[in-house]
Amino acid sequence: MLKNKFRGVLGLDIARSVIIFLLILAVTAIAVFLALVSLQNSNIFVAESQAANDTDQIIGNITTGTTAFFSYVPTWMILLAVVVLIAIVAIIIVAVSRFEGGGRGVSL
Repeated sequence: MLKNKFRGVLGLDIARSVIIFLLILAVTAIAVFLALVSLQNSNIFVAESQAANDTDQIIGNITTGTTAFFSYVPTWMILLAVVVLIAIVAIIIVAVSRFEGGGRGVSL
């Protein structure tokens, strides 16, 4: 019960979801690399044929694209950290503003 009360506090559930999503993408990319490299190394294509050249091009494109995609992950993590910090500051401001009027007595 207490766990559900604090679920989503400070946007940490979003950060966890983003990290899990990126890990799933990384594992999928590694699986695709392994499948393509094993296809290339299986010697089912004649050397210097169109199929062998196409396989080399596909492997090069996927490697370059995945490397470029994951090179931006640190930037995304920094942006996610900034969002979490902004949420923390907003929660602190709301908490302080609630306690602001609590110390005043009733004036007649």
